[in-house]
Amino acid sequence: MEKSFGEGEGAMVMRFSPQEILTMAVELEKKGMAFYEELLQRATSSSAKEAFSLLRDEEEKHLEFFSSLLNEIDDQAEFIDTMEEVESYLRAIVEDGVLGKVLRGVGVPSPQADLIEAINFGIEVEKESILFYQGFADFVPQAKMEWLQKVIDEERRHFVYLSGLKKEWGGGS
Repeated sequence: MEKSFGEGEGAMVMRFSPQEILTMAVELEKKGMAFYEELLQRATSSSAKEAFSLLRDEEEKHLEFFSSLLNEIDDQAEFIDTMEEVESYLRAIVEDGVLGKVLRGVGVPSPQADLIEAINFGIEVEKESILFYQGFADFVPQAKMEWLQKVIDEERRHFVYLSGLKKEWGGGS
């Protein structure tokens, strides 16, 4: 990320490299796969195993998408200008939220945590993933926007799915 000052007093443009953004997305999807694999291994009912297997497999598809985008971007790709507000938004999501914890490997439920606690964590991750992916939509080439929207829609479905599992398994609303 690079800062540059624009014209006029107080005008500032933030710069992100597409590689930085996509590298974060790739890492988040890898962590998501590992998280759902852990839940799959701990699940005792066939419905829970099926649920976590499905979620893990969908995170793997997202990983493939972001990895392919990352591979398509030339190392010399231009930086993409964004307004300070967008940069601050993405940074806040990653640094101050649950996604930052996931990336740093802290605050993640321990293997001894019960499934409801793990599901609550998964709900928060999915919610912030939606916000994160929506926030960098301007960085994805127009030709790939349909796929990015598909990923965002799947993250929404994961959020709803996990919320339903929480209710079904007695974790409240």
